[in-house]
Amino acid sequence: MSLSPLSVPPARRGRRRPLTPGLRVVRPLLLALAVMTAAAAGCGVKTHPFPEPVTLPSRVGDLSQNIDERGHLWLSWSAPARNVNGGDLRTLDHFEVWGAVYDSRDFCDGCPVSTAKIDDVWLQPPGPGRSIFPGPYVWQTDLTPGRVYIFRVAGFSSRGAVHPLAWSETRIWMVEPPGELRGFAAWADDLAVRLRWPEPPAGLLVQVQKRGADGEYKNLDPARDGQTDLAVAYENDYYYRARLVDRRGGEGGQSLVPGPWTEEIRLRVRDALPPAPPPFLSAALAPGGVRLSWQDRRESGDVAGFYLYRSEVGSDNFVRLGGLIEGDTYLDLAAPPGRDLRYRLTAVD
Repeated sequence: MSLSPLSVPPARRGRRRPLTPGLRVVRPLLLALAVMTAAAAGCGVKTHPFPEPVTLPSRVGDLSQNIDERGHLWLSWSAPARNVNGGDLRTLDHFEVWGAVYDSRDFCDGCPVSTAKIDDVWLQPPGPGRSIFPGPYVWQTDLTPGRVYIFRVAGFSSRGAVHPLAWSETRIWMVEPPGELRGFAAWADDLAVRLRWPEPPAGLLVQVQKRGADGEYKNLDPARDGQTDLAVAYENDYYYRARLVDRRGGEGGQSLVPGPWTEEIRLRVRDALPPAPPPFLSAALAPGGVRLSWQDRRESGDVAGFYLYRSEVGSDNFVRLGGLIEGDTYLDLAAPPGRDLRYRLTAVD
């Protein structure tokens, strides 16, 4: 089992400033002064203004990985806010990414791992009111199927020091990406979208994403072979896509290797069901006609108003009275006197 180099950009290094002729003349004097200063520090005259643990960062936070179907990896993390003593971290110089790659046929979880430095990641401007930009910080590289990758990330102090326990590590078992998910289907129902697909093979899962008018895809939480999306509204367009993800890449790590997305499915949710009948219709004689009342159901959001119908007893010929009624009462001034009447009320969405 051997360490293989990763193909990444070279680390950025600082530039040494050349000495001027005047400085070369006084170099022996400067060296003598440095020796004297070091001797004075050894005698207790001068020490570093802060003890070492105060300047050493704790572990980076939220170290995570994202792999696309082409095998491109994004590592991301947030800057530590505390030093190794648990106090506020005042300064941070940079991050270092270390790593190793092994053939998956030769690697085991208990095998010894030897990592080497790959790259430096430099701090971003902190912004108003901050001493350290919190992140996220991102580092990228390409992965090859059939390999196991180990990455370690840590923050370094301004003196280039790191605490041995401040490293965060992630492992990736890079398998061959799965093929396209076939049989993915979606259709609109009343205030719902039904999503279905064939049950995936062992070791694979299905990832489903949805976007609305904002255009940003968000992950859903699907079951094994389908789900119902209830977070929809009438007359809105929604877009769905899905893909297979190989979760065997999570052995010994947190990686999930995805396949390609299906074609996007666009749906518009429409009101497909009639509203429920309005309850508690009652009728009473009133001056000049018949007053009818019922329970108003418009607060449900699926009712725009009501249609009222009248017929004489013994006849099924119901006649609609007026147009859409947007209240909960109606006075029928055209009711024929001396007749037995029947009324019928329907809700309209």
